[in-house]
Amino acid sequence: MTDVAISWAFFLGYLALVGTAAFVGIRRVKSFTSFSVGDRKTSPVWVGLALAANLTSAATFVINPGLIYLYGLSGMLGYAVATPLGILLGLTVLTKAFRRVGDRTAALTVPQWIADRYGSRSLRFFFAGLSLLQITFLVLIVVGLTLVLSNVLALPTLGAMAIVIVIPLIYVMLGGASAHTLTNSVQALIMIAVALMLVGSGLDLLLGEPGLLARLAEISPVLAEPVNPESLLFRSPFEVFVANFVIGVAVITQPHVMSKALYLRDERDVNVYLGVGFVALTLFFSVLAIGLYARVTLTGDLLPPDQVVPTYLVEQFGPVARSVVTVGLVAAGFSTLEGLLVALSTIFANDVYSPLARSRGVAQETIERKSIGLSKLFLLALAPVVALLSWGQIQSPDLSVAILAQNGVYGLFAATFVPILFGVFVPRVTTWGVSAAAVAALVVHFGMYYGEIGPYWNNPAVPATFALLAAGAVASLSLLVARRPAEPAAA
Repeated sequence: MTDVAISWAFFLGYLALVGTAAFVGIRRVKSFTSFSVGDRKTSPVWVGLALAANLTSAATFVINPGLIYLYGLSGMLGYAVATPLGILLGLTVLTKAFRRVGDRTAALTVPQWIADRYGSRSLRFFFAGLSLLQITFLVLIVVGLTLVLSNVLALPTLGAMAIVIVIPLIYVMLGGASAHTLTNSVQALIMIAVALMLVGSGLDLLLGEPGLLARLAEISPVLAEPVNPESLLFRSPFEVFVANFVIGVAVITQPHVMSKALYLRDERDVNVYLGVGFVALTLFFSVLAIGLYARVTLTGDLLPPDQVVPTYLVEQFGPVARSVVTVGLVAAGFSTLEGLLVALSTIFANDVYSPLARSRGVAQETIERKSIGLSKLFLLALAPVVALLSWGQIQSPDLSVAILAQNGVYGLFAATFVPILFGVFVPRVTTWGVSAAAVAALVVHFGMYYGEIGPYWNNPAVPATFALLAAGAVASLSLLVARRPAEPAAA
């Protein structure tokens, strides 16, 4: 059997396994609510694994190791230490309170949660529209998996891209969140096994002499330093530690991540859910070390960052091990892809169609029945958009597709974070206060990036950090203004 045939056998076996999980989930779909957040009977262990799988994805397993390959230890400290610590803090602080408010209002999505909290239909439409920024992250996943599958399965680029888009689309359309939670759980188990293989692939570099950092320093001293002034993304302690930590705290407010808390049956499940999620996340972020391994072991010309992991697999693993790892990378990408598809399609039906139909007097039973169908139509319309953007990134990459994805997604959660944070912990915050905060975040984030303002404007994490600070300041200022007593009327 040839190497390619072995890879195909493992890939088809993976599809059969995930297809079985999807089939079980599809049978649980009884209503639009079960399509959107499942039946709320799934074990918190499985939901915790789904959370970890959604927070890592192809960015962690395929794309970001390429940036660490390029920039060295500083990238590892930023993406594998500062960001996970921020995620740990954000989830610990926000999950229970977010779920408590969402449970009270029976929210299915983050835009609905915000709208219910502030009693504003305008905010619901605003954040529903803003959620489309997550398309940039869909593009990242599609590009990463297309490059891996075309290399390992010997497929033309278009054929690999079609597989990456169509397969998760089919079972998400049929089963929604009910299928997604189960497939994510299976994928997370595969990712755990593959993460151990990938981290273990460089143990001789970590434990042997002269050691990984010494080998990196032989190539270039800045690769072994905690800050890399020659890099695009890790030039100062602020970029490496502060910006990535802040991003980690805020990244959890993405709709497909925060909504996982709404899948749980009750608050008693939250601790188990978070504990499982944290352990799995720690392992998954360790995979980023393969960027350092690749820099030491892949000799010759410097590779484009998006090509590093596909090349590392071919060079470092035999056909069977490579096939297993490929399945793990596909699982990492599909898990987040599904989460994004479920979140975006649910937002379209729940936060755009539903309130408009209700305002026109359409019966709730009709809205419920049509919502599932409209979610599926939305996915069908979304697929060619993602395909076109992904094809453009593959044909004309701008350093890495990670920059495009970071810019879009960071803009989204920079605008979302303060309305959720203040909505949970500051009872007096006003609708206009958080609206102004969200707009300020967007202006600062995209204004700094596209206006090329400041020395680090081209690192999306830096504009996003200042955007979050600006949003917090605007919301806090609104509290002071709201507290001022009314001025006496003029005589």
